[in-house]
Amino acid sequence: MGHAGSWPGRLRPAEARDFAQVSEIVNHYIRTSAINFRTEPQTPGDWERDWLAHRRTHPWYVAERDGAVIGIAYAAPWKPRPAYDWTTETTVYLDRAQRGQGLGLELYRLLLRTLERQGYRSAMAVVALPNEASVRLHRALGYEQVGHVRAAGFKFGGWHDTGLWQRILSEGEQPPRPVLPVADLAAEDG
Repeated sequence: MGHAGSWPGRLRPAEARDFAQVSEIVNHYIRTSAINFRTEPQTPGDWERDWLAHRRTHPWYVAERDGAVIGIAYAAPWKPRPAYDWTTETTVYLDRAQRGQGLGLELYRLLLRTLERQGYRSAMAVVALPNEASVRLHRALGYEQVGHVRAAGFKFGGWHDTGLWQRILSEGEQPPRPVLPVADLAAEDG
């Protein structure tokens, strides 16, 4: 798949072997900040279970440099009811040493292009506040803030707000066609 931008690395679909490094990246934010509302670290097995549960319909990508995973962007179901099938939640995390280099933008762009091709209508993101870097990233990618939840979570002795962000991916058909599985796109590309 190669890299999509100017940084020296590559973006590729996530694999089970990546989740030890992914859990290290994300656990840093769980342990040290309120940008992730989890209070307990995630294991590689936790990540693999989520990936296995959703990878057929929701793309997961990693950024890799010199054999090391340095970031992840992935989609997951927004809500479980069938009427929400065309809306997805998106997330991106970077190794703390990789921030500010445009890598999050590259990962997210790839994720959003895939979601558009699959037939999703809307991408949602929940951003713990304050988090100016994430707000800038979502704005740069065309997300609009559509909500603000005050005191949404309690962590590190204080209440934290969240912003709800949305990007319209397509105007959609009526009735909409089913969302394409991720593997169908790979077959189209091959």
